[in-house]
Amino acid sequence: MTSTRSVTDTVAEVMSERPVLVTPETPVAEAFALMEQHGIATCPVVGAKQELRGMLSRVDLLRALRPSRELQVFGAAEVGKLPVREVMRRGVVTVEPEDPIVAAVDLFVDTRLHALPVVRRGAGSPVVVGVVTQGDALRHLMRLPAGMRT
Repeated sequence: MTSTRSVTDTVAEVMSERPVLVTPETPVAEAFALMEQHGIATCPVVGAKQELRGMLSRVDLLRALRPSRELQVFGAAEVGKLPVREVMRRGVVTVEPEDPIVAAVDLFVDTRLHALPVVRRGAGSPVVVGVVTQGDALRHLMRLPAGMRT
């Protein structure tokens, strides 16, 4: 049985409205420290007006630390000094606050991403207004009575 409520609930209802943000110039070590401090695995990378530039995840950091194809290995100190723009992921999948939670769930399942930036689109680049995680969506959906889940 499908609930109208669960189908129409929006990303805005479950997203974090104050995500941890970093800039493309933030040193990787500082970004990692923020991620650890806040217990998060992913954070949006934004410009001066909070326009989305990319995403930084633990996987991106691990990728920077593994040996290159030429078997060149960069140490943590070297990688830590790099600006985030050197290791961040571009071409980010996003959602908007008005999107239904079920659309975010579909994206989580189809892409295996753990977090999605929530953006407002306008004339320029999309502006980050929040982040929604798999956990946010799951906590919300699991609170619904069993007969009301999509």
